[in-house]
This record gives sequence, structure tokens and C-alpha cells, in this order.
Amino acid sequence: MSRLFEKTEINGMQLANRFVRSATWEGMAAEDGACTSRLVEVYRHLAEGQVGLIITSHAFVRKDGQAGSFQLGIYDDRLKEGLRQMVEAVHGAKGKIVAQISHAGFFANAKLTGTTPLAASPAEQFGKSPRMILTEKGIHEIVVSFGRRQEG
Repeated sequence: MSRLFEKTEINGMQLANRFVRSATWEGMAAEDGACTSRLVEVYRHLAEGQVGLIITSHAFVRKDGQAGSFQLGIYDDRLKEGLRQMVEAVHGAKGKIVAQISHAGFFANAKLTGTTPLAASPAEQFGKSPRMILTEKGIHEIVVSFGRRQEG
């Protein structure tokens, strides 16, 4: 039997096999980043197809880090319900799921975020549109957003 079908483990998480669905961008979230029923069904279908591990589309951790329209968000408590439904759908089909979290930084979409994209340093070779250069404090605040854990 191929090793692809063998059970495996990643950092204590038991997987039924070695098939991993890498992060993609489905463009199925709501405008505010909320997980929609359509997106829940995509992940449920993958789990039913016995994908060992599903990695979600990149989910922005702060509103000012949104890269594109209909991108999954994970930045606000009000988004928890849709994310919970997504996880329950995958777990109900005996699958495993992890979230890819992101902040678009320099490449954030100013039209979507309503803010000037952030950059760690000047980088004019990528374009002439305005960017706000982050301070050390600003960089720290973004880093904290990736690790923020809220109870409830």
C-alpha cells in the first residue's frame, strides 16, 4: 500500500492519510470575510472525499490586512459562528482542518480596507501607490494579531 494512504501525525494531530489540500483562495467568503454556507460546503465535500488535512484559504487577521474581495477573515468575534460551522462540517465528515492566517501588508487592498496598505520599509519597485511605513510598535501589533486568542 502506498504511504499516501497511511495514517500520520503532525504535531500531535492524527491524520487518516497523507493527502493535504493546500491553502487556496476560493473567493466564497462574504464581503466582510465571514465564512458562508457555500464555503462550508466546499470544505465538507473535501473532508467527505477523505482528504487527510484541509488547509483553509488565507484568512486575514486584521481588517487592514485584507488582500482581496471575498477573502476569508478571522479578525473579529462576530466571524466565529461561520468558522465554527466550517470546522463542525469538516469534523462531522471525520476530517481535519487548520486555518492559514495572513496579513497582506504591502499588498493589502486599500479599496477594501479603507486604509493605506502597510509596509515594513519603503519598497518602490512594487508600485507607486502610497504605503504607510510601519513603526516597530506597528509591526509588533500585527505580530500580536496572529497570536491573539480570545476566550468564548
